[in-house]
Amino acid sequence: MGSHPPILITAATEETLALQARQRGWRVTETVPADTLDAMLVGLVYAPVFDDVAALRRQYPHAVLIDAVAEGSAADFSLHDGVRVRQVPQLLAFAESFLSRSAKVTELVKDVGLRRRRMHQLNEISMALTGRMSQQELLQTILSEARRIASCEAGSLFLVEQGSDETHALVFKLAQNDVVEFPFVETKLALTRESIAGYVALTGDELNIRDVYTLSADLPYRFNRSFDDRNGYRTRSVLTIAMRDHRDEVVGVLQFINRVNPDSGLIEDFGEENAEVLRAIASQAAVSIQKNALIENINELFESFVQASVKTIEQRDPATSGHSGRVAETTVALLEALPSSGLPAFRNLELSAEHIREVRYAALLHDFGKIGVPENVLVKSHKLSADRLEIIHYRIELQKERLRRRALEQELDLLHHTRLDQDVARRRVHRQLEKQLSMLDDYYDWIQRANQPNVLDKGEFGHLADIRNYRFEEFDGTIGGVINDADLLALSVRRGSLTPDERRQIQDHVVFTQEFLAVLPWPPELASVPEIAGAHHERIDGSGYPRGLVGEQIPLASRVMAVCDVYDALTAMDRPYKPAMSMDAAFAILHEEAERGLLDRDMVEVFLKSGTYKLPEAV
Repeated sequence: MGSHPPILITAATEETLALQARQRGWRVTETVPADTLDAMLVGLVYAPVFDDVAALRRQYPHAVLIDAVAEGSAADFSLHDGVRVRQVPQLLAFAESFLSRSAKVTELVKDVGLRRRRMHQLNEISMALTGRMSQQELLQTILSEARRIASCEAGSLFLVEQGSDETHALVFKLAQNDVVEFPFVETKLALTRESIAGYVALTGDELNIRDVYTLSADLPYRFNRSFDDRNGYRTRSVLTIAMRDHRDEVVGVLQFINRVNPDSGLIEDFGEENAEVLRAIASQAAVSIQKNALIENINELFESFVQASVKTIEQRDPATSGHSGRVAETTVALLEALPSSGLPAFRNLELSAEHIREVRYAALLHDFGKIGVPENVLVKSHKLSADRLEIIHYRIELQKERLRRRALEQELDLLHHTRLDQDVARRRVHRQLEKQLSMLDDYYDWIQRANQPNVLDKGEFGHLADIRNYRFEEFDGTIGGVINDADLLALSVRRGSLTPDERRQIQDHVVFTQEFLAVLPWPPELASVPEIAGAHHERIDGSGYPRGLVGEQIPLASRVMAVCDVYDALTAMDRPYKPAMSMDAAFAILHEEAERGLLDRDMVEVFLKSGTYKLPEAV
């Protein structure tokens, strides 16, 4: 309030009061709405009758309440605080004195209110900067929120970057301007004292400049007017503050341009009060930038670890090279397709970026437990190993040689002892030999065919029993055969190449995967990676492994991954134990397994309709 505050006259009965108030320079108003009165901080209210003092005080909190009390022929004025005056000049002088003190109190109240607002703004910025966001979003938030508090037209943010050769550069990361629009391009600048930002970055000193166009030529830094010249802008006041980390090292620079007075709209200097607040913001910004950089480093470390783990799996089992990456890509695509699939089960499904990342990691690492599976089982491409098949072939060839030797012995015996027709007898021996040799060739052919794994549960293995029952005498007199019981068990496998015991060893990879991943210190947003990866072989009807989970007991992401894993295994070109299956054949198997209650029907339906699957690579 000024030295001549307004006075409100609610009844025009006291003309003397109004007249003398005007003579003292007061502005007199007969009626003013209460909300306007409060906004004007009116200091004097004349109320002929105090019907409700409390209500008046609530209505006019900044006013001096005066009552007119008639005593004889004169009128006394009674201030509500108990002061009574008779003369109008005395009344007005008292009011002026009161209002003068009230003005100081009001200024203090305004100052306290302003500081409270600043504290609230700083708290808001602090809360905003502690949230999870990308580096660019963080920088945008820092600069925009600081500019809002500083009430300035424009601002810039620079980061100090250390190169591999220990040199430093100043990276112009961000610029904002409410007056002119301009295309911003991130730029890497030489870190020198010649620019204002560079000087602050190197020295750590704060620069608060009234008008950058009037900088002395003796200063080591200069103001670059190229932006102003190109865009018709006029930079005046500039405040440049270093952002320091916990080690007191400068990690960047905040620059604020043209502070605007909120009341007058004019450009003014950045006062010490503004500078103090912006220093606090710069300090908080440095911590947030460092925190974000640390989080990014951790994320890069996790990504590198995952990629290294995938590479380890692929090097140990080259037959599945590329499988983990394809399954991860397809799993994420199918998961993201669920909400828009139109199926009621997924209508309200919400997928955060963190969960997508979590599922991707789980898919990439879903086979990591294979590192604990014996190599001879892991890379087994046929039912019998190449070494074992070679031994069987050797045994057959050895037996054929025995048969040939026995036939020769029979021929010699015929020459010395028989009186029958020699040619007829010899032909009989040769026919018998050829029959036995042909049978052994058939045996080996059947073994080779049985040794090929089947994708489906099929195959004719009736001849295997005959082969197992074939006996001959070894050189040491023992009775042997072409194949043993272990060979028979392996060759009788109707699907795949693994015996029941070997299949259990392979299935254990899921347990190894979950146990290994559970040891790692995953952050909260990735905490479900072990569970998701460890359930990708569970089946809807409970026939899966390792826990035999049923239906929705299986995590949603694991049910998605199961479909993608089966599809890739069927269509992959890089499996030595089977040829790649066509997409149509693979789709038919997916549909069949969904009908049998193995795979999630909804997942298979979305998978087939959405086209999220990858096409098999060309041979």
